Amino acid sequence: MFIAFDLQKEHSIYGENVTQRIIDPQGKRGMVLRAARKLFVEKGYYAVSIPAIVKASGVSTGAIYSYFSNKEDLARQLYEETLDHFQDLFFARVPQDSNTYGKLRAVAELSFAIAENEPETMRYMLTIRHDEFISDSVPICYSEPFRWIQQIVADGIAKGELKAGDYFLSAVSFTGVIIRAVELRLSGVIKDSLLDVSDELINNAWATIRV
Repeated sequence: MFIAFDLQKEHSIYGENVTQRIIDPQGKRGMVLRAARKLFVEKGYYAVSIPAIVKASGVSTGAIYSYFSNKEDLARQLYEETLDHFQDLFFARVPQDSNTYGKLRAVAELSFAIAENEPETMRYMLTIRHDEFISDSVPICYSEPFRWIQQIVADGIAKGELKAGDYFLSAVSFTGVIIRAVELRLSGVIKDSLLDVSDELINNAWATIRV
């Protein structure tokens, strides 16, 4: 099971004073993963040490090593569980019986929802360099959901719903608009919630590939 994304709880964990002691072992493991995720995004994998994770999470060194054999193992589990979490959301949200527009709209809305409700997860997915700690795994951007997006676009081209051309480049054109909007929202350039402006953003992305 993936770590719970309770933003209010995360705020208390990341604050200067950690006042709540969580005794539940899985709760402690979640605190470690959340703290490591935040540090990896802010500083990069190589610049983060186990002592830094101890300080940020409030979990002892001994407890951390009871869950993870080393920093690489921690990073690998965080990466794999983040990917699993995203895949679960993706396949639960994207309707298989919809047309191309409906499927791609669901993809965009899911991306916006994660950016608004789980911003640390989205920052991690956008910035993490998996090859720093996993040599035998594909990047998140080449994972099954992203290959499925390419298949949705390829099917749309075949059905005449999208412009003829290279399906991979068309998928990049659509997702590029969506991801750029997410990046600008996370950096504070876009002030409005992406959920409130989703219609305009999705229609702009759709316009780049529709017939």
